Amino acid sequence: MIGSLLLAAALLASPADAQTRRFVIEEEVITGKIRKPEVTLFIARQNLDTDYKLELRKSFVPRVVKSVQKKPF
Repeated sequence: MIGSLLLAAALLASPADAQTRRFVIEEEVITGKIRKPEVTLFIARQNLDTDYKLELRKSFVPRVVKSVQKKPF
């Protein structure tokens, strides 16, 4: 926004005015800390001594072999 105001002032100024006007733009330094979100997780321990078995409906090994044989890119 400031840049557009300066550009408009420069375009509207006559050549004589352009030589007499002076804009001083100084750099602005902002110091501080970047705040990052903090997350705390509490995960309850589950009983790992279960008596169930997992069975795959379909084998994934053929898809792994097929993907290894293809070119990467």
